[in-house]
Amino acid sequence: MAASKSNKTKVESRSGSAMGIVSKVCATVATLLGTLFFAAMFDVGHLNLLSTLAGMGSVLVPLFAVLAVAAMFLTPKSEADAAAITHTSQIADLLEFQSKATAQILTLQNQIDSLSSQDNAALKARNKELQDELDAIHQAERDKVDGQIEALRQRNEELEAQIKAWAFDTVGKTVKGEQPHPMKAA
Repeated sequence: MAASKSNKTKVESRSGSAMGIVSKVCATVATLLGTLFFAAMFDVGHLNLLSTLAGMGSVLVPLFAVLAVAAMFLTPKSEADAAAITHTSQIADLLEFQSKATAQILTLQNQIDSLSSQDNAALKARNKELQDELDAIHQAERDKVDGQIEALRQRNEELEAQIKAWAFDTVGKTVKGEQPHPMKAA
């Protein structure tokens, strides 16, 4: 992968350097023709270039125009421009990949949601059943505890009644001067 990339860079740099040389030759010739036209126009050095170039002017002027335009368009792209073009294409590829991946993720998420909604409904139903069973067990335990508390309350009332009866009996006997009976444990 790295070797093919370096070979591609070498080929591009060779073609870029060849285009650079052609561009520079065209620019140089166009500059020389422009200088020649300038010298002829102002008759620099009294060489009488205007009359000398008059016959060839129909060829030299279009040649100057073609070479000047060719020099502009044949200028090789800089490495930064080539890299920018490469990066732009890579960004476009990444954006396309991102949109495809997003679409696939959304499809997968919809499938998971549809599957989990079925499982979720079943889990909610099972949870409701278990909650009802747990509530029934708690209610049975509360009823059992309430029954035991009520039985203890009744036993407590019986014991209080026995203690009161014993206390009245003991006080009554003590007042009469009789020996009271000890209380029996219930």
